Amino acid sequence: MLQTMRQYLAPCVLTLLILVRVHSASAEAPQPALDLFDGTPRTVVVNGYSTSFHWPNILQRKLNRYFEGQRVIEVKSATQGGTPIAKWMNVETGEPLTPWTNKLRPLLQQKQQPTVVLAQQSLQWVYGDRASGIRSPKDAERIQQGANALQKYTSLLLADGADAVVVSIHIYKKPMEPVVGNERLALAEFLMNQPPHVFAGPDVWEPTSKVWPQAFQADQQHPNGMGAEIMAHYWFATLLQLGGHDVPDWSAAEMQQAIANPPELPGMNDSSRPNVRSLLSARILRYDANKDGKVTQQEFKGPPRLFSRLDRNSDGILS
Repeated sequence: MLQTMRQYLAPCVLTLLILVRVHSASAEAPQPALDLFDGTPRTVVVNGYSTSFHWPNILQRKLNRYFEGQRVIEVKSATQGGTPIAKWMNVETGEPLTPWTNKLRPLLQQKQQPTVVLAQQSLQWVYGDRASGIRSPKDAERIQQGANALQKYTSLLLADGADAVVVSIHIYKKPMEPVVGNERLALAEFLMNQPPHVFAGPDVWEPTSKVWPQAFQADQQHPNGMGAEIMAHYWFATLLQLGGHDVPDWSAAEMQQAIANPPELPGMNDSSRPNVRSLLSARILRYDANKDGKVTQQEFKGPPRLFSRLDRNSDGILS
């Protein structure tokens, strides 16, 4: 009974700590509002990995509806599977890596209109091994290490042409909890310093943790149509609130409809039948001997040539 209560209360206490940190930061010296809804044409670039493949399209739909069918804000994606911050840039030196220079930098430097980056990111691999991370709210050294990585990441985004950056952290990831959820502590620590032109994005970990595994695909890690709708709503709501605008009721209604009747994702025939990528992910994870959500070359029992083909970023890990 006591153990059950601890498991229930731990995420609640962590969320409260994060809220206190973020509120303290905003109370010290609030930045000017980031108002994306003043009618100025803008581009938003979503930077992330496989958990952000689908919600940007839903966000575009919501933005178009808000502006009565006009595409005032254009959503573009710079996403790549298996590529959190430490795969976009060298977290020690702050130098961009190949995905950054090939996918992200070209979008930032087009500069046809003001550009805001929506970064739904993760600190996986910042601490060395992917499964390593912030162990608890008392893990001050790793919290600061994560905050430093976020500082380098957002600074590089701004230097490359972003006018502002809105940062969020990974959705719920059961095989890697609590370290994934604890990444929010590093974000809160970073935001305590009031970095110019950087704003807090939505907490997408909290709502997705409440709908696991229903909002996830067959591998129970990547969001399905329900999960994508949930993320899009919270991003839409956060962007409105940053500019001091009310969130229209229809956005939450769309999310609730998706929770009641999960929509299909592109490439899925129906909500109960995963696409080829999901089936492949599920089959690969059979080799995950230590259940850490990844498969190393040593764990993989298939042909070496197949591993090389599946290891798209050549880091020796499938996920």
